[in-house]
Amino acid sequence: MRLLNVTTLEVDEFYGANIPPYAIFSHTWGHDEVTLPEMAAISRYRRSQQQQQEHEVSQMRQQPTDKADTIRMMLLSSMLLAFRGNNHSPMNRYSASTAITNGYRREEDERALAPSLLPHQFQLKAGYGKISYACDQAVKDGHRYIWVDTCCIDRSSSADVTEAINSMFSWYQQAAVCYVYMQDVVKGQKEGYRTWKDNFAESRWFTRGWTLQELLAPQNVVFYGRGWKHLGSKSTLAKTIEKATKIDELTLREPKLVHKASIARRMSWAANRQTSRVEDMAYSLMGIFGVNMAPLYGEGENAFLRLQEEIIKRSDDQTILAWGTLGQTDSTPTPHYAQHLDHEFDHEEMAGTTGILAKSPRDFAGMDRVVPSSASPETVDGIRDVTNLMATSFAMTNKGLNIKLGLLQVGYGHATHQRVYLGVLQCHREEDPSGRLGILLTETETPNVLLRTRTKKRTWVSSKDVAAARSRTVYIPNSATTLLRADQSEEIVWVKAHDLTAPGYEIIDIRARTSQWNREFSTMRLAGIADRGVFYQLAVIAFFNKHLDAGFLLRILIDSTTDACFVDLVQPATSENGKPSSGAGSDAERGAALKAQARQIWNSPGKISASPSSTDSSIAKEIPVTNPDLYGTEEAAAAAAEEADQLSWTAKATAVNVLSKFSRVNVKSLNDSHRGVTRGLALKLNPRVTFVEQWEKEYHRTVEATVARKKRGVMVLDIASMLWDAGGVQKAEEVQEDSE
Repeated sequence: MRLLNVTTLEVDEFYGANIPPYAIFSHTWGHDEVTLPEMAAISRYRRSQQQQQEHEVSQMRQQPTDKADTIRMMLLSSMLLAFRGNNHSPMNRYSASTAITNGYRREEDERALAPSLLPHQFQLKAGYGKISYACDQAVKDGHRYIWVDTCCIDRSSSADVTEAINSMFSWYQQAAVCYVYMQDVVKGQKEGYRTWKDNFAESRWFTRGWTLQELLAPQNVVFYGRGWKHLGSKSTLAKTIEKATKIDELTLREPKLVHKASIARRMSWAANRQTSRVEDMAYSLMGIFGVNMAPLYGEGENAFLRLQEEIIKRSDDQTILAWGTLGQTDSTPTPHYAQHLDHEFDHEEMAGTTGILAKSPRDFAGMDRVVPSSASPETVDGIRDVTNLMATSFAMTNKGLNIKLGLLQVGYGHATHQRVYLGVLQCHREEDPSGRLGILLTETETPNVLLRTRTKKRTWVSSKDVAAARSRTVYIPNSATTLLRADQSEEIVWVKAHDLTAPGYEIIDIRARTSQWNREFSTMRLAGIADRGVFYQLAVIAFFNKHLDAGFLLRILIDSTTDACFVDLVQPATSENGKPSSGAGSDAERGAALKAQARQIWNSPGKISASPSSTDSSIAKEIPVTNPDLYGTEEAAAAAAEEADQLSWTAKATAVNVLSKFSRVNVKSLNDSHRGVTRGLALKLNPRVTFVEQWEKEYHRTVEATVARKKRGVMVLDIASMLWDAGGVQKAEEVQEDSE
């Protein structure tokens, strides 16, 4: 450990039990800080200046001087020093004033006669002023050494940086006193109703990541404002600090309580803090959680994931998994995935699922009241809490987090056939111990592997539901990517359908190889065929409004060769009178009829009519569409052979058209008109569908859908609709005919 000698300004190194008592300095970094090499240069310069000064004083002692001349020289030197303004410099240990007693000259007088120490260029840096203040205060408090992060760490040595980052919490904890300098707080300043304490609570120091441990670790913390004006101590300002940081006053006063707080509570303290480098957000929290790990600058957000994995190795506190369970509130920072713009897409952020671990401390905002539940059997409201009987140990594996949870089935995955569960955690809100917090989980094709599902709602489990939960050991991956088989590829679809969701239309069924629909985030995860050279349907989706007894089908088609995607709208099955055939029976029965039609289309996708040119459909051919569920079977092989034959025809037909000077297919114009394009073909699809809604009278709804690929694996499905009175149009036509 390196410490700065407050008298000589030399940096000395100490080891183990030989470390002397020291003060420690906390501040926010600026752009003009003094580094270890620069402080060493200042020390060498001061040493040479002092040696030169001692030599000059020695020469003066050897020369006889008249007493009156000596006094005149002393007065002249004092005036010169006062004019230079060096007589009160905290780093100039030689006073400009001299003392004369009984006509004899003292040693201080001799030093005053010598030239004063001129400052080194590094002493003119803004960061040196803070160190000067802190050293002067340490001298007043009787401390010989002080630790300053800017000049006591060799940042050119990765080993030195690693040691400092891993030891910093204990260094602050063992310090005799911690001086905090707040450049942006002016004591005595008053603006209207605001006082310096308001500025204190809003100081930049409370927003930085590294200063959190500098506040919590030391017992004795003293705050200074601009100009080194004393503001108070951590004890005297505890209530103001609690308001600014959401850290309870008891923990502020007693640092030993820091490691007894729940993981979620400690994470929440850092939720609104920032660091210059992404990795430092994790590294600055290592001491607060009592873990050590090597810093790897360049790993980005993986640093925070590594931190959580290290915490899990040492703690069975399940509050580390409770992030996001309280839902979104006005006080909660905007989540990473809250909004998507058309030109900003992220494959993982758009996914309906997420990793089991949080991405940053921001995910724990507002969780300062979340605490672990008792691990002993107990009864809550007369109901035995079965979660307390479950094993509390959990660990990260190569398949994800292996944990034993109480699972409560809450339904199916919003129009999919995958079960959705609430995993009951052994934690609760401090003010409400009757229930438990839970995480939303969706099953996958892999047994006992569940994916954490995003939700904006609070996932709280009542005591009765806790009793109904069934214990099960599962794996929860720390990745938002669906566990796909080798022959699968993933597509994430963002569904924009406000014109449908507002009147009450919902997705009631999704037919796909694997699928997951997250209604809250309007994202759909679908699995297609990874192999190339296949023209297939990605999914068949059923939209239905149970109140209006109306709905329609939509399917997404993919050409895996060109990665082109397009939609085909399918008219719902109708009876002889033109009304939906699902018009009889309960809501469930009417919806079931639409699901049956979706299943039929999925199982028998049929063919698509295609022509080499959008202007010439006379030589159109039928191209078979592959069902991914059947891919790899004999039936699929026959369809693939037929498709290959059609594609050879396509190549020949396209060549004929080129030779005949026909215009080639304009891919952009076809995309703009929302007609699918694959291998240079113009496909004949249904761009819109019209069906009947039954209100107090009949209305017709026309639906148009488009699909656009934003990047590989990400597409946007945009659905618009228009409602019109078919009866009114018919009456108008009849009136016109009568008038004629």
